[in-house]
This record gives sequence, structure tokens and C-alpha cells, in this order.
Amino acid sequence: MRKVSCLDDVCGMVPFYFDEVPDQFYRLWTSLFLHAGILQLLVTIIIQYFLMRDLEKLTGSLRTAIIYLGSGMAGNLASAIFVPYRADVGPSGSHFGLLACLIVEVLNAWPMLKHPNQALCKLLSITLFLFVIGLMPWVDNYAHLFGFVFGFLLSYALLPFITFGPYDRQKKVVLIWVCLLSAAFLFSCLVLLFYIIPVYDCEVCSYFNCLPVTRDFCASQNINFKREENMV
Repeated sequence: MRKVSCLDDVCGMVPFYFDEVPDQFYRLWTSLFLHAGILQLLVTIIIQYFLMRDLEKLTGSLRTAIIYLGSGMAGNLASAIFVPYRADVGPSGSHFGLLACLIVEVLNAWPMLKHPNQALCKLLSITLFLFVIGLMPWVDNYAHLFGFVFGFLLSYALLPFITFGPYDRQKKVVLIWVCLLSAAFLFSCLVLLFYIIPVYDCEVCSYFNCLPVTRDFCASQNINFKREENMV
């Protein structure tokens, strides 16, 4: 009985080499460039135009690309672990990584901002609101959460920063290494959970991705991969 190759019927692309092994790791980043419809594509274009463009001017193309791709891949990997029987596409994890990047920008420039508390509270309120939206069906909160966490860690490690004295610089360097090692450790744990210690039967995990406010609110969101044969 096939366990993983049924994904070929849903997503296509290159067939699985082994029917029993999820050996298509490249889907973690290729899915970032696919969208489920015109609405999701429109949201991506708006975020990249009004948010990512300004961040790229501040931090540079390479740093922005690493944060964007790293957050998206971590979010997709977490989604594959905690929501295993659903096909998802889109860079929602990357979008939350960019949101975390903005928060890090505020924290790094805290002494130079006129009202840093207001800016931080505004960004945190937006983040909380989007996580609440993630409790609705067909919105992937695990991609949001892990994309945000990785975006925060990678932004602290990669963004340019201003220091006020040698002690402050030493503290920032230590923080950079802590964030880099934490991101690498967390990503390794996700890979371990996906390939070696799967958590496919975690019923509690589903409540973070969709809150059942009614009996049918979080009805099965699995993809039916059976193709109907044309009647002759």
C-alpha cells in the first residue's frame, strides 16, 4: 500500500524514488512559489511590494532572501509535521518571518526611535491578530508560528545593528551566535520529527491550527487524491 507516493496525484512534479519514503525535500522551498488561488497570490504581491521591498533596501537582498526562504522552509516543514495529511502551498511562513524581521528592526533601533513602545505594540497587535486568523480552517498556523520564530532568530543574527560601546558590541555578537545556533538546532529537531519521530497522531495539535467553534467548523480538510476516471 502506498504511503507517500499518493502525493504525486495531488502535486505532480518529480515522482518519489521510494514509495515508502518522503524523499522530496525540495518541496520545502518550491512550495513557497506556488499559490492556491488568485487571492493568495494577491496577498503575497501586496506583502512583497509594501513590506519586503523596504526591508530589502534596509538589509540588502542576500539577508532578506535568507530570512524569507529560511522562514518559509521552516514553516512548511512544521506544517508537514503537525498537519501531515493536507497539501499546502504559499509563503505564509515567509510572510511571518518578514513580520518578525520588522519587530527585530524596532528592537535594534530602540534608542533611536521617538516612540518605540507604540511601534512595538502595533507590530505585536498585528501579529496576534494574524495568529487568531490562523485558527480558521485552511489557514496554517504552524507555518505562521515557526516562520515567525525562524524569522526572529535569523533577523537577529543577520540584520545590521548599531552598537554603543565595546560592551554593547560584545553582547550583540554573543546574541548573534545564540540565534544562529538556536535556529540550526530547531531546524534539526524539525527534520528529526519529520523523518524519524513522526507525530501524526497528535490530536491536541489540531486545535492550534483550527479552533472547533462549531461541530463542523473544522471538518476534514484533507485532499482527496483519487482521480475520477472518464466514463467511456
